[in-house]
Amino acid sequence: MKPSITNKDAKHLNEMAAQTLLLSYSPNYFSIEDIVLQDVRVSCKFEVSVPKLGMLDQSADDQHLKQGSKVELPFWMVPTLHAKKVITFEIPRHYKVNYRQILQADSIVVDLHKWGPYFYDLGLHVANLELKDSLDIKKSLVQTLLNRLRQIMDMSQHSTHHETVHLIANLDELERKLFRVGQLSFRSYKEWIRRESNKINTAALVASHKKRKFAEMTV
Repeated sequence: MKPSITNKDAKHLNEMAAQTLLLSYSPNYFSIEDIVLQDVRVSCKFEVSVPKLGMLDQSADDQHLKQGSKVELPFWMVPTLHAKKVITFEIPRHYKVNYRQILQADSIVVDLHKWGPYFYDLGLHVANLELKDSLDIKKSLVQTLLNRLRQIMDMSQHSTHHETVHLIANLDELERKLFRVGQLSFRSYKEWIRRESNKINTAALVASHKKRKFAEMTV
């Protein structure tokens, strides 16, 4: 019979996941994942005129970007421009209230990978911009991960190698990492149960020495 996760284990995993989400997923200059996820295009409105940037608005003929112009910018440009009140921007749709309500209703059935392969990470970037919805977005991200974590851990421990690709298809990248952690932890647990994790093996140098001694004795 395969061991299942107890309520106590689930509580511990929930606390671990919350800490992982709140502490580990933060802007990282050297992270390739952070660079990729911030290349998402966001609809922005310029609140001031900007000289020599008319090329950003393909529908305009002016070389200057006029106040009120709406353009799509990569997200990595948004924090600085938003902080300086140069632009306002539209929250990516998967973090708006109607999508948060979907997650609140039943987050387990949602294909988060379709919503965005870095759903949690991008969501924290958005929430950290001090918007009126920032607190609600953060609460939604944490609660969504907590709701889905137990199933992710169960799947990671009770799935075969051939089932893995299908099972992780609707998980975002953070959840896939947790899935792999669950697999490795369960594998280590099984090795420990079979007493395979702490086997004492003969060192290669000692084995070589014994073979040489045996060869000398048989000559």
